[in-house]
Amino acid sequence: MQDLAANNKINAENEPTQIKSGREKLANNNQPLTPIKKDAPGESTTLNKFRETIKDVLEEITVLEVNTIIVSHIPIVRFDARQFYADLLESIMYKTEEGLQDIRRSLLDRSKELQKQGSAVAQIELDRYNRDLEIYKRAERSFNNRQNSTDPRQKEQFEIEQACYEELAEKVLHLDILKDAEGRVITDAPMIRYFRKLWEFEQSILNGERIYAQTQFQLDGDLTNRFLDDLFVPARSKIDPNMAKLVFDLHHQAVENAEKQWSGLIITCVNLVKDLMQFRPK
Repeated sequence: MQDLAANNKINAENEPTQIKSGREKLANNNQPLTPIKKDAPGESTTLNKFRETIKDVLEEITVLEVNTIIVSHIPIVRFDARQFYADLLESIMYKTEEGLQDIRRSLLDRSKELQKQGSAVAQIELDRYNRDLEIYKRAERSFNNRQNSTDPRQKEQFEIEQACYEELAEKVLHLDILKDAEGRVITDAPMIRYFRKLWEFEQSILNGERIYAQTQFQLDGDLTNRFLDDLFVPARSKIDPNMAKLVFDLHHQAVENAEKQWSGLIITCVNLVKDLMQFRPK
């Protein structure tokens, strides 16, 4: 294989370049172990965490929102907080112009650093760099093809995705995400609920979902109904009056069911807190 120091064709100033070397070195992937703290006498960590979770749920159940959405298809996707966060970061990096520019700059910096090391660079580092470079090149080609597409529908979908991931990036990249010793995201109850809202937003935007009716209950007694005006102007929206009535009926039934479940959930949480009060720390 060609030696790194003798490779004069590499131009790290302008383009991330594939690097080759014949040297190999084992990587040390040992991670420090996290000490486990035992519960004090008469104390239950699990019970305390459960009580705090219930308290957080009660504090955040301030609004009940019911949406009636008409979709062209229902994707078979289940929400997983860790997987959603990982997929979202990848989309932000490889499907947006700003993300690709950040990766390009990072690859250029890595290319320069590897060239400085010369023949002393480890093969595992070169393999990792070349792999990341190929992933970047594929993503860049895909991005450019979609951006320059002459198909109006593909162009519109591309612009929708760009706006979606730009907004999600503003809501996610500033977060201080905790990770365990193995690098996995630690998701507590508030974080899971926050990620679920972002996931629902992403799914609705990417799948072209449209909300036709929305009802919000506030704990302070406010009730807000919102309906798409197309339901009231069938001539303009081409919505059949019978279909509009069906939407109203379905939404009304959904609101009644949600209100019952919401009330039951609050009563259950309150009763749990009352039962757990006797176990509070002295």
